[in-house]
Amino acid sequence: MFNQQDIDEYEGPLLKSTGVYVIYKGKEGASNVVALRGINLEINRGDFLAIVGPSGSGKSSLLRCIGGLQHPTAGAINYYGRDITQVSESDLVPFRRSTVGFVFQEGNLIESLSGFQNVVRTLRYSGVGYSQSRSRATEILSLLGLKSRMHDIPKRLSGGERQRVAIARALANNPKIILADEPTGNIDYANSENVMGIFKDLHRDLETSFLVVTHSNHLATFANKKLELRDGRFTGQHTGNFDVNSLGGSRSVIISESGNLTLPPELLGMVLEYGNLWEFQAEEQNNQARIIAKPSIQEKLPDNCPVCKQPIIGRTQNCRSCGAKLLN
Repeated sequence: MFNQQDIDEYEGPLLKSTGVYVIYKGKEGASNVVALRGINLEINRGDFLAIVGPSGSGKSSLLRCIGGLQHPTAGAINYYGRDITQVSESDLVPFRRSTVGFVFQEGNLIESLSGFQNVVRTLRYSGVGYSQSRSRATEILSLLGLKSRMHDIPKRLSGGERQRVAIARALANNPKIILADEPTGNIDYANSENVMGIFKDLHRDLETSFLVVTHSNHLATFANKKLELRDGRFTGQHTGNFDVNSLGGSRSVIISESGNLTLPPELLGMVLEYGNLWEFQAEEQNNQARIIAKPSIQEKLPDNCPVCKQPIIGRTQNCRSCGAKLLN
């Protein structure tokens, strides 16, 4: 599907999804389930990205589509500029083996085989010779600290060791990206941190891209960039440097049952310049709700707080330094 020259010459992102929808047909008499709602996503070579969201937010559906395990209902998923949604299953198999490594919550190890044999079998399925497969399996398991345990079958390994075997198997073919679906879901807190630390070290040392989906905001801090996914849409992005427009097709706001409004964090940085009091006017156009917001403070603010003398930043009713009321 890809040759090395095409990969080396391609200057765009490693992966780009555009307008990805996933809709599951409901059982008889039940409504369809919309798991993903127009997802736009870019992953560059060397990125370490975490997608965070609660159960049912669409994380696993997105990962399966990105990994070529599932066709989206609509939209495109491009690797090196080629849309894998338009590729036959016979071409997807070698693509997955050479480009993508998977780490699942359950590990999905073959219980009758040792950790070493699990990794060797993955390489053999990819056409790697027997001697080279054994050498590579030993190398990658040793890298992950399993040299002394690699000939044990999975039931004799701890949860953290089993997951390290799963990581070794995912890395065996030198994939361009590792996709990890709740990789710490079945292990304790200490081992969870250990696994994420391994991911971070591998990302640094091997320059492999990582995409991890998790429900844990803490574990997501190991990544360089975090996206929040709710109800099939991205609702926020946290990183040190990004383009505000990069989520333009899939951002949304959340209105709770109590009426509180939650904005994506990149928008909060913009609106705070105009203060924390806003007026809203709702309109309906083409069967869609449209909300117009404008700052409610129109009076001129003092340059400095009359109480603490600190400069007034933005338009706010109260001083952000001491809390003094600035306007009646």
